[in-house]
Amino acid sequence: MMQAMIYSTKSLRPGLTIQDPVRDSKGMVLLPAGALLTESLIAQLLQRGVPAVSVTSQENEDEMLVRVEREKESIRSMFGESGATPELEQLRRLLMERIDAG
Repeated sequence: MMQAMIYSTKSLRPGLTIQDPVRDSKGMVLLPAGALLTESLIAQLLQRGVPAVSVTSQENEDEMLVRVEREKESIRSMFGESGATPELEQLRRLLMERIDAG
């Protein structure tokens, strides 16, 4: 099952394919749509401060469920079951909603 997904740059792994062109803050294309990610390209994106990219994923439903649960657990470990301040709670809630939506 192919689907577009947003990955934080830190979560990227080699073999994923870029869905939409990756641009820098000035709009210059860093990677075109269809580029296959390598360790080197991921390192370059991290070095340039790119926060996230849209990729085409071929993970099956079971793999997706495992990844989603892992992402939710990561958010719970950072924020607990609720944020310490209203702002952090809003951020926690938005992150969880984004995971559920995507």
